[in-house]
Amino acid sequence: MQEPSRIIIENYCLTHSSAKSRRLKRLVELSYDLSAEASDADAVFLEKLIDSEKDPEMKEALEDLNDFLFNY
Repeated sequence: MQEPSRIIIENYCLTHSSAKSRRLKRLVELSYDLSAEASDADAVFLEKLIDSEKDPEMKEALEDLNDFLFNY
């Protein structure tokens, strides 16, 4: 996963306090641990976020996270 994508998502998580930000934070943390595996529910959650994201920079970061976690 590209470091700029991690930074964008981590900044979002630091500035928002929601279930979405907590779950995203957990997924980013998983991206640091190659032995960890995300669940099917995580994949669905991330796909829904990507589909609904309006900010192009954040959308690209989420797509990068998705590719890293589920297409690695």
